[in-house]
Amino acid sequence: MVLLSALLFLVVMLLVVASNLVLSQLSLKSAQTAQQQLQLEFRTLEQHLKQLNGLAPDEVPESTLALPSCPGIYAAWSDATLQCDLMLIETSEQTRQPPAFTRYNSLLLRKQLKLSEPAP
Repeated sequence: MVLLSALLFLVVMLLVVASNLVLSQLSLKSAQTAQQQLQLEFRTLEQHLKQLNGLAPDEVPESTLALPSCPGIYAAWSDATLQCDLMLIETSEQTRQPPAFTRYNSLLLRKQLKLSEPAP
């Protein structure tokens, strides 16, 4: 009887230790996946900020919309001399193992003076 009780106790302890081991492995995998996702987010945000800072004043991205008039309150005489462009800057990145996707979008409003050329 004592031998059976000891054997039963060992089986129960083995199950407890095995379940703790499985939970530890799952926690480790979850932490690694979260760390990879954070690294992907950081790389993508860094790339997006470089793209925003590297935008040349004369560069016109594909997703640019020329507005008929600039938003905001301006003097009546300035309406014809200002041109506003609304630009969408998008950066996205994806990984396969583990599958992850992240995207950053920015809307930029660019105001420029349109100088009229003098008549000859």
